[in-house]
Amino acid sequence: MKLSCDREKFSHVFQLAASVAAVRDTKPVLQNVKISAEDDRVLLQATDTELGIRLEAEGTEITEKGNAILPTRRFKSILQESLDKTLSIETKGDKAIISGQRSRFNLATQSADDFPDLDSFTETSYHSIPGKALRELIKRTTFATDEENTRYTLGGTSVEFGENDMIAVATDGRRLAVQKAGAESVNDHLSTTPAIFPPKALLLIERALGDGAENVQIAVSSNRALIQYKDTVIFTRLIEGRFPNWRKIIPPVEGKSRVDLLAGALLNAVRQAAIVASEKQPGVHFTLDAGKLELQAQGAEIGDSKIETPVSYEGPKREVRLDPRFVIDFLRVLDAEKNVAIFISENEPVLFTTDDDYTYVVMPLS
Repeated sequence: MKLSCDREKFSHVFQLAASVAAVRDTKPVLQNVKISAEDDRVLLQATDTELGIRLEAEGTEITEKGNAILPTRRFKSILQESLDKTLSIETKGDKAIISGQRSRFNLATQSADDFPDLDSFTETSYHSIPGKALRELIKRTTFATDEENTRYTLGGTSVEFGENDMIAVATDGRRLAVQKAGAESVNDHLSTTPAIFPPKALLLIERALGDGAENVQIAVSSNRALIQYKDTVIFTRLIEGRFPNWRKIIPPVEGKSRVDLLAGALLNAVRQAAIVASEKQPGVHFTLDAGKLELQAQGAEIGDSKIETPVSYEGPKREVRLDPRFVIDFLRVLDAEKNVAIFISENEPVLFTTDDDYTYVVMPLS
């Protein structure tokens, strides 16, 4: 195998593949990235058996077809440290030779025959969703998972595939994030039970999407999912188990007081109030009263804070104490100018909603 590549372009796709390579595995070859020079494309593949990716590299020129195994850490360092615009990659026996205008590296490599080829996307039944909408699904839910919970399913994000939409849900038992987005079901691709995606898989998908707006194809079976975005295919095993009935967790709006605020203004107020909160006294008191939302916190031997935000509200006084970290996590994934509707009642779960089908619930502190 012999090819040349644009170092910067190749570095981007190689780092994406390298993030999937196994850290430890009984099969050492999986700790590396496989590169294949074919007739008209250069393909990179990496997997840890639970998650895998295959993607094409742009800015390459093939001189001789073939396959090679590239040592992940050292080859990534070459791409990062080299000053050459173009690099040549060539295999000779058990060596991979990487050379530039003023540099040359001989790296020991392994047999490419020992590396399993990953599936291409050949599914005919799948969901199609715009890249921007999928990024929002991921960004607005994955932060609410709990990978350390003994209830294994809470470490993942549940995704439901409907006739005209997808719904992503994540919870750690103390807060709940739900995002709905329009999506097309192709050839009756529907889910009878939710597919629970590992956070690492969703974060990889988000990285692969970049700022692209093209549609993404997602096909789910009983224990795995295949995702295709342009020339990139991602494989992931799904988390097995039963996800909580999240619809029962969302409180009704009846009997609650509503106030509307811009996400940026509320985020700033919560951050200020939380400055004096401590591990022993972590909460921030949210008090909704005529014309204002007041946030107060107090930390033993630290001090106290009181932040007022003017609001359009004339209803009864409402008070609830929340963990500010949970509120901040929610507000950080929103644009500062996004309007947030907050539904509050005394010492009950607080409901946050936006006008683009985003729902967030935070349990009160005792």
